[in-house]
Amino acid sequence: MKTFNALTISVIFLISLISAGTKAQTTYTASMGNQYVNEVFFSLSDGEVKVSPRNIWDIAFYSNAFSAGIVINDGAGVVLYTYPNAAISGWESFDTTGMASWNKMYNDAADFENGAFNRNALGHPDYGWGVYSMTTHNVVGDSIYLIKPLDGVYRKLQIIRKISTENKYVIRYANLDGSNDQTDTLNVTPYNDRQMMAFSFTTGIVDREPLAADWDLLFTRYNTLVQSTYYPVNGVLTKKGNTVAQAHPVTPDFTDYTDLDFFPEADVIGHDWKTINMTTFQWEITDSLAYFVQNAAGSVYKVVFEAFSGSGTGTSTFSVQKVATASASFDKIPVAKVYPNPASDVFKLELNESLNGAVAGLYDLSGRLVREQLLDNSLLHEFQISGIDPGTYVLKINDKARNSAFKVVVK
Repeated sequence: MKTFNALTISVIFLISLISAGTKAQTTYTASMGNQYVNEVFFSLSDGEVKVSPRNIWDIAFYSNAFSAGIVINDGAGVVLYTYPNAAISGWESFDTTGMASWNKMYNDAADFENGAFNRNALGHPDYGWGVYSMTTHNVVGDSIYLIKPLDGVYRKLQIIRKISTENKYVIRYANLDGSNDQTDTLNVTPYNDRQMMAFSFTTGIVDREPLAADWDLLFTRYNTLVQSTYYPVNGVLTKKGNTVAQAHPVTPDFTDYTDLDFFPEADVIGHDWKTINMTTFQWEITDSLAYFVQNAAGSVYKVVFEAFSGSGTGTSTFSVQKVATASASFDKIPVAKVYPNPASDVFKLELNESLNGAVAGLYDLSGRLVREQLLDNSLLHEFQISGIDPGTYVLKINDKARNSAFKVVVK
């Protein structure tokens, strides 16, 4: 899910560049600690910003006042289920019989705003845990959840509402027998300069993140689809607002990113720049692989991974080189979201304004065009993908003056 005001997501295309290609690479390490007990926030310009224990938070709220995104700390072991037997009216009769068959809810690793609480979203005004009210401009909860936080105590949980004008959440939670029933009002406003505001069911609001302006990459543990099954991995997520391009295979001195596709998804770098050798049980780095990260200001950094230690110290070794600084950019293309993603037979492209005459093409990773569609005045476009082989594809949108690209996973 995305923000329910006019959010635009874009790839910034540089008009003019001040070359920084002659600047030396700097080698860094980011250590998550033994058994990956920490998260590391990293700045491409300044290095390590903050190391935060991974087990201090259970859920987190995207800080934008006009967002309803709520994530869980699934990488640390928090488990969430949507209660299937009743909506909010089932609070008093909440029953966990048969919970072994309930579906677990996971964050979308590609989007910090599309958290586990949002995975049942149907599109505006439905944001999964609740529905947006055109009258009050609040998001009003309509679901009950079963959550197992890091303290191991199962609780029933309801997000009662998001008071958008005050950027506050009202949540209710209790033990399964109804004891310790609490209603908390969580004020997100003091954390507007962070990407997320974290919360623990044992300690309350947690100061987990540095200022959003101060970091670019998050080294962390999270769940993602691995061969169609959610699995905990250790990898790198990109701050929302940054875009990332992957180049492979390339020579060590490659810096010409101008023809690469930049993506806004948080997990473009992700976890698969490394693989475990099942003979030596050592981690190996994909050869000739480089990433280019463009921040919101337009500067571009080349990132190349060199080593990964594994669970002993959880240390990633990598080089960073600033390759360009932007002086201007094209207008942003107003894409709201692509959903569902992963998709099977169909996915939808939702826009914030008409792109009549623009072309949307779906390409495989070899660059082969597999579907193409001319967009009309509609804000919602449907793409039929039945018959396409499962895998990762790139949706490219071009309206002559502007471009954008998104990953689409076909399952």
